[in-house]
Amino acid sequence: MSKRDEGVTRRLRWAGLLAAVLVLGTGTAAAQAYWQAQKPLSGTVASGAFAISAVWQGAWSSAVPLFPGETRDSPVLTVTETGAAGTTLRWRLAPTVTASSSLTTQLYVGGCGSSTLIAAGASYAPPGGFAPGQSVDLCLRVTLKADAPSNIQGTALTPSVSVKAIQVTQ
Repeated sequence: MSKRDEGVTRRLRWAGLLAAVLVLGTGTAAAQAYWQAQKPLSGTVASGAFAISAVWQGAWSSAVPLFPGETRDSPVLTVTETGAAGTTLRWRLAPTVTASSSLTTQLYVGGCGSSTLIAAGASYAPPGGFAPGQSVDLCLRVTLKADAPSNIQGTALTPSVSVKAIQVTQ
């Protein structure tokens, strides 16, 4: 009887080993097939380069002096992407405002004070980004700080706005 039990135990060990090899082998093959799956790209993709134009839609006199606490709004600055036509590239706007340390600045999408504010150092785009050739209007609001030095008060201060288009990944 002990010989028969030993034979059964040996067969069970071999069957267990064979089952483990089959499970591991099948699992590995399935995982390998999964990671090798490919999917064709739908649609056409074209590369290109961005170029933008920025045009003020009116005059903003830097000769108008500001006194402490006073605010001035710029005319609308229209920014248009002009270089990626015929591509699938999407973009976002990365504006930078440079101004005297005595000024506070706020940059808005659309009209000043009534729309989306772009925080300093941030970029802006609608969900999915702007399409090639699309435009966005900006407005700059400047305020002379209440503690501005007396030699700056009542003088013309000229802030500047630089704009850059950055590709949006989809």
